[in-house]
Amino acid sequence: MKWSNIFKVFRWEFIKNIKSPVFLITTLAMPLIMLVGGGLSYLASSSAIDSALEEEQQVAVIDESGEFFAYLEPYLADSPVKLTLHDSAERGQLREQIREGEIDGYLLFTEINIQSGEIDYYVQSAREMNAMVLEGAVSAALSSYRMEKIGLNAAEIAVATAPASLHTRSISGEEVSIAGMIAPLIFAMLLVVAVMVSGQVLMFGVLREKRNRIVEILLSSVNAIDLLLGKIIGFGLLGLLQIGIWLAAGLLVATRFYDLGRLGISLNVLLPSILFFVGGYVMFAALFAAMGATMKDAEGGSQTQGIVVMIPMIPLFASGAIMMAPNATWVRVFSYIPIFTPVTMLMRIGATSVPWWEIASTFTALLLGVAFFVYLGARIFSRGLLQFDRSISLREIGRMMRRSY
Repeated sequence: MKWSNIFKVFRWEFIKNIKSPVFLITTLAMPLIMLVGGGLSYLASSSAIDSALEEEQQVAVIDESGEFFAYLEPYLADSPVKLTLHDSAERGQLREQIREGEIDGYLLFTEINIQSGEIDYYVQSAREMNAMVLEGAVSAALSSYRMEKIGLNAAEIAVATAPASLHTRSISGEEVSIAGMIAPLIFAMLLVVAVMVSGQVLMFGVLREKRNRIVEILLSSVNAIDLLLGKIIGFGLLGLLQIGIWLAAGLLVATRFYDLGRLGISLNVLLPSILFFVGGYVMFAALFAAMGATMKDAEGGSQTQGIVVMIPMIPLFASGAIMMAPNATWVRVFSYIPIFTPVTMLMRIGATSVPWWEIASTFTALLLGVAFFVYLGARIFSRGLLQFDRSISLREIGRMMRRSY
C-alpha cells in the first residue's frame, strides 16, 4: 500500500466528481427541496390550523340534562363557535338545517353521555367537520361540570385542573440537552442518506470504469487496495462536503425559528456521533465499491445497491423499540454487529447515556468491520475488475478470499 498512489486516486476522483453536474445538482437541489417542501408544509399546516381556529361555526345544542349548556357556553363566549339551545323535539328540524347549510351541526347532551364522556356531534359529513375549538371547550366544560357535581367550588376546581409538567433532572446536576438527544439521530439519518446518494455514485462509477476498460490502465499504475482506498477517501470527502452543505443550509433555516445557542451539545455526545458516522460511511463505501466490482452491468448493480442500502436501514425500522429500550439485550447485540453498529449506536447515544467502555468496544467492532470490508473490497478489486463480460458469483468471491494476490 502506497499513500502517494492513494492520494493520486483520491485527488482524481474528488476533482472529477466535484465538477460533475450530478454532484452539483444533488448538492444544491437537496437543500432547496427541503426548504421548499418544509416551508410549504409549514405554511399549509399553519394556515389550516389558523383557518380552523378562526372559521365561524353555527352549532345547535340539545341539552337533555337541563344544566350542561350553562357550563359550556362560557368556554365558547369569545370563540368563533356560536351556540344556540334547542329542544329534543327539534332534532328533525336541525338535521334539515344541516342539509341546507344553515348550521354546521348540533351537539347532543344526555345524562348518560355526560357521565361516559362520549358526546355525539352530528354534521353533514364527518370528513369535513371542524371540531378543534368545540372539542376543547366540551372537554373543559365537562371537567368543570363533574367536579362541581361532586361538591368542589370554583377555587377547588381551578386547583384540580391546573396543568402539571414533568422536569427530568440528573442527580449529578447535568441538564438535559435537547441537541444531545437529537444530534445523534440526525447523524443516523444523514448516514442513511449518504449511503443512498454517495454509495450509489461510487458503485456506478466503478461499473462505468469497468465497462469502459479504464481499470486496465488504472491497475497497471496502482494496486487494487490503493485504488479502493483512494476511491473511498475521495467519495468520503465528497459525501462529507455534501452533507456539510446540507447541514449548513438546514441550520441557517433553523436559526430563523429557534435560538440554536440554547440547545447546547457536549463533546461526549458529538465526538462518538461523528466517529460512528465516519466509520459507518467508510464501511458501506467499501461494500458499495466491492459490489460494483462484481457486477457486469448497471441493471444488476441497481438491484445490489437496493439490497445494500437496506442494511443500514434495518435498525431504523426498529427505531421505536431501540429508543424505548436502548439497553435491551438484543439492542446491545445489534450494537456489536458491524453492519448494524453505526445506526444502532447513534440511536442509543441519542436515547440514553451509553458507558464509555461500550462506546469504545462497539467502535472497535465497527473498525474490524471496516477493515474486513476494505480487505474484501481489495480482494474483489484485484480479480473482479478485470471480469468484463460477466458478474462474479458468491462462490468465486469465496475463492478470492482464500487465494493470495
